[in-house]
Amino acid sequence: MFDLSELNFILNKKKSFKGKISLLNDFLFNNNIEFQVYFFSKNFIKKFEVNNLFYSEKINFQKVFNKFPHKIINQKVIDYLNVFEKSNFQKGGVISALFYKKKPVGFFYLFSNNAKENLFSYSQHISFYFDSFFKEFNLKLKLKNRTTSFQKIMLEIESIFNITELLNSNVDNLSELHQNILLYIISTLNASKGILLIKDINSGTYEIKASIGIKENSLNKKMIRDSKGILNDLKTDNKSKIINNIKDYALSDFSELNCLASPIISQKKIHGSIIIYDKESRDGLVLFNDSDLRLFDNISKKISLSFDNILLLDSLKESKKSIDNIMSSISTGIIKINILGEIEYINSSAKKVFSFNSESVIGNHYYMVFEKNNNLIRLIENTEQKKEVLFESNFDIVDFNDSKHQINLTISPVFDDDNEGSGVVLSFEDLSGINKVKSTFKKYVSENIVDELLKNETLLELGGSEKEVCVLFADIRGFTSLSEKMEASKVVYILNNYFQAMIDVIFKHNGTLDKIIGDELMVLYGVPLKSDNDSQNAVNSAFEMLKELSVFNKKMSNKGFPELGIGIGINYGKVVSGNIGSDQQMNYTVIGDNVNLASRLCSVARAGEIIISDSVYENLKNEEAFKSCKPIILKGKSKPIKNWSFNNNKT
Repeated sequence: MFDLSELNFILNKKKSFKGKISLLNDFLFNNNIEFQVYFFSKNFIKKFEVNNLFYSEKINFQKVFNKFPHKIINQKVIDYLNVFEKSNFQKGGVISALFYKKKPVGFFYLFSNNAKENLFSYSQHISFYFDSFFKEFNLKLKLKNRTTSFQKIMLEIESIFNITELLNSNVDNLSELHQNILLYIISTLNASKGILLIKDINSGTYEIKASIGIKENSLNKKMIRDSKGILNDLKTDNKSKIINNIKDYALSDFSELNCLASPIISQKKIHGSIIIYDKESRDGLVLFNDSDLRLFDNISKKISLSFDNILLLDSLKESKKSIDNIMSSISTGIIKINILGEIEYINSSAKKVFSFNSESVIGNHYYMVFEKNNNLIRLIENTEQKKEVLFESNFDIVDFNDSKHQINLTISPVFDDDNEGSGVVLSFEDLSGINKVKSTFKKYVSENIVDELLKNETLLELGGSEKEVCVLFADIRGFTSLSEKMEASKVVYILNNYFQAMIDVIFKHNGTLDKIIGDELMVLYGVPLKSDNDSQNAVNSAFEMLKELSVFNKKMSNKGFPELGIGIGINYGKVVSGNIGSDQQMNYTVIGDNVNLASRLCSVARAGEIIISDSVYENLKNEEAFKSCKPIILKGKSKPIKNWSFNNNKT
């Protein structure tokens, strides 16, 4: 016999159930007591790692024990227990049931040849001990599971806080935000790599906005759509998922074991996706499980909730950028003054006109900014008081460098949502460039035509239309051979003086100088504006050009230059007129057969001669100055051309 305290001492030496069974078996064997343990629960054997003990699924627990957990073996019991191979149950032995979570999982058997051994008492004590052990084990397991669950919940809460902070702190840089979101998810879930895709609203395709752990040349360059594959599944289910069948999808092909995929949902529609691949552990890659999926899904849902805000902020950012670009590119100067009189905004054109820089203007009161422009200050004050739009044309201002400008100025009051005044906006157009253009343009076209064109801008649109125009060509005769005998500087000098004299005459008669071709002038009458008699204006110009040339030759002769002779050809008829070229550069000209005819008439005109076509002659008031000439056969014409001639040398 042995003391039960010895038994307790032995059982407490080992912590595991398997260890306790082994020590108990040795202890009882040394005390001449046979000890065997039998199980009929595979889950129990697996949980407590007692695979080397007897196992049988055939035993009928109810028949063996009935309602009693401890039983002295009789023949009937022995018959029931014969299902266990290599067993040797004997009468007088004791069997005791083992329970785990109130369910029978097995029993143990005690037997001794010593009749004095109190096997029943030993059995009860061992059974009570293991019952307590199982209860303690189960409580520890529950505590461990709850601790693990609590840790997971805390991780989820912490993850939500962290991702929220991340979403709020990087909205100014969307590209960096995408990368940081993906990095955080991969770090939190111990993934080895991942991608973040966002749907392009216009094309419907998905763009990879961020990737980690995947080589760029491994990324699919084809268009990614949600019509099939993982994205189609996410669009249909609208929930995160574990993908184990990785070879079935193109986007999961980066994975070796499995991957997690989650949709980014906005207004019940998929706008993107996050996919992470292969969970890492100390032992290498492992599978993502349901716990990982839940954490991943919670983070993704938070991202989805913030997605509208991200898009809105990005849209506002792009809109602001677009507005700034537009305001910077327009030629109109814009200055915004708030209710306190401080300069709140100034665009590039305004800075240029006033020679300002942003640092010296933004935040300062307009009294200080426009201290050199008292009249402008007065107009701003009037607008602030009267709350009415004010317009001033050809308004004089002085810039920061004391240079003077003229502007067309509009000052408009600004109102808030409550219709209360909240400042004024100055918009103005710098007239310096326009005045310069006018001055330059008038060197090419008569002043009254310039003014008319500036009044009606549609006359200067790219394109052409058919019009009746009178075309004049004037060419210096023998100038090529003449210029070969002169120095280049002298050739330029005589040409410039000649053109100045001729163009003054042309503009005097409302002619439009089309172009200068070497020593030849091409002049238009009737475009862009018609007169009462364009043919008469052209002929009058030709007459005066010959007279002016005579004066010019006398001046040049006195300076040692040779005299010039010109031939003039004029034709009237339908041509295509307009701005020919591109939006960046265009040339106002005329084209057509009637233009070519005028050029050919000029080519046959001798020095001092004006040759006009029949269509010009019919419109003249002084047609008696011309005499009819023999029809001219011109290249490209099937019939001789009727013409009229005036020869200055014969008058």
